[in-house]
Amino acid sequence: MAEPARGTAAEKNGKGIRARLGLWAGMAAPAMRDGILALRSGASEKGMGITALREENAALREEAGCLAQRLEEARRAAAAQGLANAALREENAALREENAALREEAGCLAQRLEEAQRAAAAQKPMDSAVAEAVAAATAPLLDELAKAHLEIGRLNAIINKDSSNSSKPPSSDGFKKIPNSREKSERPKGGQIGHPGCRLALPENIDELEANGIIERRVVDHTDGAAEYISRYVIDVKVVTIITEHRFAKDAQLPEGLYNEVSYGDMTKALSLLLLNEGVIAEKRMSGIIEGITQGVVAISPATLESFQSQLAQKIESSGELEAIKEDLLAGDVMHTDDTTMRCSETVEYLDNGTQTIHTSEKGSFRATVRTHSNDSSTLYTVNPKKDMAGIERDGVLTDFDGILSHDHESKFYNYGSELHATCGEHLLRDLKGLRDLKGIPWAGLMRSHVAEMNMHKNKDLEQGMAACDPDLLSGYEREYYNLIEQGRGQLALMKGNELGYSSFRAMLNRLVDYDDCYLLFMRDYSAPFTNNLAERDLRPEKTKEKISYLFRSWKGIKNHVVIRSFISTVKKRRIDLFSAISNINKGIPVLDR
Repeated sequence: MAEPARGTAAEKNGKGIRARLGLWAGMAAPAMRDGILALRSGASEKGMGITALREENAALREEAGCLAQRLEEARRAAAAQGLANAALREENAALREENAALREEAGCLAQRLEEAQRAAAAQKPMDSAVAEAVAAATAPLLDELAKAHLEIGRLNAIINKDSSNSSKPPSSDGFKKIPNSREKSERPKGGQIGHPGCRLALPENIDELEANGIIERRVVDHTDGAAEYISRYVIDVKVVTIITEHRFAKDAQLPEGLYNEVSYGDMTKALSLLLLNEGVIAEKRMSGIIEGITQGVVAISPATLESFQSQLAQKIESSGELEAIKEDLLAGDVMHTDDTTMRCSETVEYLDNGTQTIHTSEKGSFRATVRTHSNDSSTLYTVNPKKDMAGIERDGVLTDFDGILSHDHESKFYNYGSELHATCGEHLLRDLKGLRDLKGIPWAGLMRSHVAEMNMHKNKDLEQGMAACDPDLLSGYEREYYNLIEQGRGQLALMKGNELGYSSFRAMLNRLVDYDDCYLLFMRDYSAPFTNNLAERDLRPEKTKEKISYLFRSWKGIKNHVVIRSFISTVKKRRIDLFSAISNINKGIPVLDR
């Protein structure tokens, strides 16, 4: 019964809704038509804008494609970066673990360090005591070590000392190789431009020599009669033994020199004495040489050669040759002197009563002192048993000389001559070199260079004919000399008294101050020599003689030697023919002018 009632109500509702819809439709239809017309009008108006929108849409789509591509690239890069970040994260994790381990180890080390510091603080008093004990125990050893080093340096200086860096003679060098101390010049090797040269030539006075019988001239003709020819000469020497027979009545008084049945002539004596003294040939070998060149005809024994020596020395003294030499030396403005020792089997003792005693060595030999007194034209040798002033007084040469005396800074020589002494500058240069090289004193090199520079300047002045140094230059040289001495004193004050070279350095400074006038005289007076080389050159044959013969067998023999050497050296300096001079002396004819 209820069903029909609900259906009726629904139908009623539907009809009401349709009625209202119809009403609305009727009312809205005009408005909808107007709207459609408006839309159609708007669509018509916007028809042209659709094309533009389509073009814009196409551009946006193209841009969107580019953005999509870039987005893909960005995603790929992000993926790669993600892998790198993962690796970094792994490495970071490893570093964190390592850092943690290091921190733990650092903590342990800090703890151990603190414990060590506590132990060191507790050990410090004990270490201080041990250090003091060690220092006390090693102090004597260190002193001994320092002394040993000083002694080693001193001994090395002695071992390395030679004729190039000290006053030692070249004969003491032995087999040691001495470097050449000469400064290298700017000149090329060999003959210099303008050198006259030298070649074998005939004597200019050949006719005079032939007339005097000094030479014999021969001609060997190879021309086969040709009118024109050239000449070539051969100079030779012929050794012919001449035996001269002298006949006298039985009751005639024989002249001196012919007492024996056979005697040696003056020429034989002169030749033997020339080779024996100037050639420095041993007597036994000399005898063999004479026998050889005379084909065995003349065989002079060593004893006869000694008698020749003795006779020549006596004739030199008796003819007044030594007095002539001494007078020339005393008359000169400058005299050089030096001495050396030679071996002799005998020595002489001079007694207070004026007598003398000869002592002969049973084993070994004595030392005799040979002293030279020299200038450019004369040489006088003397011999004494010792190197003392008593010998100088006996010689009577330096005691009478009042000029400039040149020597090697031996204290005894400062007592003779004038107040002006030309102390050898070459010895000073060698001593300064030894102080620099052996003792390690650089200052010595500066002073050595300054002295050498002064000498170089003087030599240049002499080559140019100047007789004195420019006063302003001389003043500058002297000022630098004293400035260097002051610098040396300052450096000496910084050294310790036991330091190697201290004593030698101080002695050198005192020497340059005390003898400044002697070392600067060669610049203040150009007639004063820089070196004492003249005296040393005159002594050189004596050392050569000692090397050849080793020693003299008698005091008389060495006295005869110095007499003959005085004559020979003087004759050579005066450019007199030595063979003729010896021959004339044997004949009793004086050679040297007074």
